[in-house]
Amino acid sequence: MAGRRSRERLAEVLRRVPLQPPWTVPEFLDWLAEDAGRDIELSPWTGAFTDPGSRCGLLLGGPRRYVIRYDAARSVRHQRQQIFHEVGHILCRHPGEAFRPTDGALTEGLSLAGIEYMMRRTTFDSPTEAEAELVGTHLAVLSRGPIELDAHGELHRIASTFDSLR
Repeated sequence: MAGRRSRERLAEVLRRVPLQPPWTVPEFLDWLAEDAGRDIELSPWTGAFTDPGSRCGLLLGGPRRYVIRYDAARSVRHQRQQIFHEVGHILCRHPGEAFRPTDGALTEGLSLAGIEYMMRRTTFDSPTEAEAELVGTHLAVLSRGPIELDAHGELHRIASTFDSLR
């Protein structure tokens, strides 16, 4: 029963997305910003961590913007997965936990103006994390290209037509 509900929820969320895959991260985030009525800022983690490659994605939000943190030391595919997992939280309208940001590892290098809550993984088996992972994985699989703003999504869509001919 839970599997069917998950598939139905995924289909419901994906019906809202008017984009033609494969999309790039910048194309998707442009649409999402318009749909959500908030700016969306990508912000790779900064600063030294003792265990490189161990950082997960993080979503910070407020009434006018979202900030998605991701690990730029990972492969581009893993970066897309982290970003789209956080996008899954936005699309599924998951509530974040109240957050009064201060300077520290979570917020290093960010403007703290307007940040009121965050979504971070404290457990891997919560319903919201499972839902964000399902939606995020599906979106990430349908994406192509680098994370940068000049990812040329139209070229990836043209190239994808040849993939189906193989």
